[in-house]
Amino acid sequence: MNLKTLTAIVRQKPTHLELISAEGDIYLCRINDREWLTERAENKPKVFHSIFEAKYTLGKDLSGQLDMVMSSAYDEMISSGDSGEGKTIRHGLLKIDR
Repeated sequence: MNLKTLTAIVRQKPTHLELISAEGDIYLCRINDREWLTERAENKPKVFHSIFEAKYTLGKDLSGQLDMVMSSAYDEMISSGDSGEGKTIRHGLLKIDR
């Protein structure tokens, strides 16, 4: 889904947006847990190289709804070990600014 389509959909109904932190400085925007924000008409996910680049590109309205999602490399050390599911760290990005 490109940015223009995403903006139109967000105006019509609630949309869950996540900024997924991948290896290094790569961030991807996931929409409603199933689609990725793409570049222009391509089917290739839009890659951001910082949180601030993502917030700037998405604009104030969309970036205010973003949740940052990160996997921890140390999950097995900091979790109780009772659960077999992978843990993620989530953080709202509304108050993070340059």
